[in-house]
Amino acid sequence: MLAEVPEGPPRSPLGGLLFRILTIVAFLVLTGQLWRLQIVEGTTYRAKADNNRIRKAAIPPPRGIIYDRNGLIVGANAPIFVVSVVPADLPDHGEADVFARLGELVGVDPASIQQAVDKARDGGDLFTPIRVKRNVDRIVVMRLEEHHLELPGVVVSVDSRREYSQGPLLAHIIGFTGMLSPGLVGQAEYQARLAQGYSDHDEIGASGLEKEYESELRGRPGRRIYEVEAGGREVGELQRENPEPGHNLVLTIDAELQRAATDILQQGLRPDSSGAAIMLDPTNGEVLAMVSLPTFDDNIFEADERDDEKTQLLQDERQPLFPRATAGLYPPGSTFKLVTAAGALQEGVATRDTVIESKGAIYVPDDNNPAFKRRFPDWAPLGKLNLISAIANSSNVYFFYLGGGYEPEGFVGLGNERLAHYARQFGYGAPTGIDLPVEEDGLVPDEQWKQRNLGQPWFKGDTYNMAIGQGFVQATPLQVANATAVIANGGTLLRPHLVKDITDSEGHVLRSIPPTAIRTVDVNPAHLRTIAEGMEAGFTIGTLLKDLRIPELRVAAKTGTGEYEGERDANGNLPTHGWFTAFAPADHPQVVVAVFVEKGSGSHDAAPIGMRLLRYYFHLPDTPPSPTPTPASH
Repeated sequence: MLAEVPEGPPRSPLGGLLFRILTIVAFLVLTGQLWRLQIVEGTTYRAKADNNRIRKAAIPPPRGIIYDRNGLIVGANAPIFVVSVVPADLPDHGEADVFARLGELVGVDPASIQQAVDKARDGGDLFTPIRVKRNVDRIVVMRLEEHHLELPGVVVSVDSRREYSQGPLLAHIIGFTGMLSPGLVGQAEYQARLAQGYSDHDEIGASGLEKEYESELRGRPGRRIYEVEAGGREVGELQRENPEPGHNLVLTIDAELQRAATDILQQGLRPDSSGAAIMLDPTNGEVLAMVSLPTFDDNIFEADERDDEKTQLLQDERQPLFPRATAGLYPPGSTFKLVTAAGALQEGVATRDTVIESKGAIYVPDDNNPAFKRRFPDWAPLGKLNLISAIANSSNVYFFYLGGGYEPEGFVGLGNERLAHYARQFGYGAPTGIDLPVEEDGLVPDEQWKQRNLGQPWFKGDTYNMAIGQGFVQATPLQVANATAVIANGGTLLRPHLVKDITDSEGHVLRSIPPTAIRTVDVNPAHLRTIAEGMEAGFTIGTLLKDLRIPELRVAAKTGTGEYEGERDANGNLPTHGWFTAFAPADHPQVVVAVFVEKGSGSHDAAPIGMRLLRYYFHLPDTPPSPTPTPASH
């Protein structure tokens, strides 16, 4: 007989019902949560998941190549390794250890990496790679790959940097690139570039032609979509839109001529001096060579590892980064007499046969105290001169007459306003318009300028000084060269340019840069031929250039020595800069040469350099005789 099992307490109908209700509620809550996650917020969470798994990145376009006029590559792209950090892929714990290990491998301060990452996080940018170091050595890249499991968030990519084959030879012309930042381009341009689609990680032209032709050289970025694993390493590419390469530049510059001009100028400079040399085609404005010394290696700015050299450049008292040819402002000295002659001939102040006697100086009553007479000296008592011999011998007295007149003899000169007008006609006082981002205006002074800037009236002596390129007149070497080209080509002021053609990546010409005339000067071409005759006579009847004459070549030239404020020598003379400007052949000009020598003279320093440049250009023996010492003034 089986034992009887006692029954438990009777179940409560209410308890069973409550359990069933709780079960149903829990089910409904879970169902609702699942519906919210999958339906209501599903798109958001899927996007977050894709952001962690799928990435988008811009593909920088290959920057355009730069060639000289003969097809020599002078600016190109070189592949490099770049190490970056993606903030989103860094570990939640141990981030400092990653930075320490990475810094040790690539030679970067971990604190700077942390600072860059924090800045990106503050800006809400977690997925854009932050550059840690460019141009990383291949061996270092291999070590990074070996330790990639210890370096989550660290990525290595292949990029390019600019490489300039001629380095210092063309640095002031080509310039260099840099990473876009307000410090590089200024706040206004920085914001404008961002609006155009640039990012803080893009390279951009920072100076020279790289900056001037940024829109042509850059190209159009591409885009890629790729998949990454949990540590941020790429596992596959999903989509790619290739970039469009930038356009190429073909320069007017002849690299070999540039090299010769650099060597000749360097050899002619004194150890503590600097200078510029320009060679251009007067028929179309093409710049064939343009040298500023001292110069620098623009490759320094493309390499992070050369930061010490950048610092030295910025601190160098000789200012090698300064483009003297286009931005240096100096009194043009007697080269300016060509303008004075043109104005005097056009206005009927003088003819080619006007005779003026130079007794070594003129004495002019002082504007404030007529009883006191100011002395305005010539560099020598040159005797009776006509316009041709006055240009050939660079007489100050002759051009004092033409510019300011001489009341004791009733000679009426141009006066300041007319002189200023013709100076501006020849391009002084305004940028030449060359295709470079840095160029100075120069200065053509007049009464209004002096009153406005110095609070003083215009004196007769100001006109005398201006007539011989002294006083307040200032010009760049390029302006002197361009003004000389006006005489050479018969009266057209051209805009000088450095780019000849713009081509596509296949070498097809997209656009050629034609000669651009700024104006036809208001001077009879016959008067310009008279001035050229006087310039050529400097080698025959003149005393300053006769020892530099080239028998095989007709040259029209003018020297100049501009005084500037500084310590006077034992004879009370101010320090000077030397000038030489010329064109050849005189009867059919093919090239203009202008030379500027800081702390030098025209006849002793600049002229021998200029004549050597002409010898090189026309393939003549480089055996100029040593010039006979002459007074260092013109």
